[in-house]
Amino acid sequence: MATKKFSDLVKSNTTGKNSCTTVQDLIDQGIPINKIPTNTGLFNTRICRTQFSYNTPSSAHEIENEGAYIVMGSVPPGGLATGYGAKGIPAESIDLVVGRNSSADKGKGPKKDSFVDNNFASDAARIYVSRLTDIDEAFGLVNSPIVNGGRGLIARSGIGIKADGVRIIGREGVKIVTGKMSGRTKFGMHGETNSLGGKLSMPAPKIELIAGNNYDNVQGVALGETTRDSLRELHDIVGELWSAVFNLALIQAGLNTVVGVNLQAWISAAAPVANMGIFTNVLNSLYATKTNALFWKFNYLQPSGPTYIVSRNVKTN
Repeated sequence: MATKKFSDLVKSNTTGKNSCTTVQDLIDQGIPINKIPTNTGLFNTRICRTQFSYNTPSSAHEIENEGAYIVMGSVPPGGLATGYGAKGIPAESIDLVVGRNSSADKGKGPKKDSFVDNNFASDAARIYVSRLTDIDEAFGLVNSPIVNGGRGLIARSGIGIKADGVRIIGREGVKIVTGKMSGRTKFGMHGETNSLGGKLSMPAPKIELIAGNNYDNVQGVALGETTRDSLRELHDIVGELWSAVFNLALIQAGLNTVVGVNLQAWISAAAPVANMGIFTNVLNSLYATKTNALFWKFNYLQPSGPTYIVSRNVKTN
């Protein structure tokens, strides 16, 4: 009986474009593996995949290779009936996506020979660039309920980036800016407009960092220098109160000394005890408080402090 060879198995299993062989196939058929087998997924060779089709819109051009897609044209955020392109409105887009429907069916992905649409929930990772879209609604983002009924940005150009993890790295800095370009001369007398040629609604649109995709307890971020200055003023106010209490204790101790010079034995006996209590329990405690306040001010409110509350690297307005 002739020894089975890897080339024989590959030849018998590559009758079509999408045919491939797994390492387990080789093991099951008793074929010795003495080199890196091709078309098994190892070392980035072609891997066996469930064959399915993306429901490409007729106006779009698709480039696909090994599960990675670039789709250009009128690309809806969901099925063909979604998006502004479904209403006949120009909404050309560029959709870069990998892992279509990868999380569907408990992570098994799309079924064999099925047709799938864009799914911003189950597709593994994407960058979606669109001329006209409801970008927040398309990605299922929760927004302030008082702005556009909670729908966020409506009918504007948008870019959405989604994956299990997103990292933006700038070797010499990362800047997030809202609003129009600086300088009127760069776009007419009134400056830059939105993508529809309309006036920008706010001079300084918000930057919102929302953890957990909900608006529970959303608050404004404190400004570092302003927070620092307010705490410095608070420190000074507490210092004034400390001085008042300290001076009051000294005055009271002096008064006790004078009052203690008395022929009545119980009064002369009480004065030293009262003064000892003032020096031990009041003045010593105030000195400790003063020391702690100085260390607190240095640690949190001075740029040289180890826990300075103002970020040296992240700026916001």
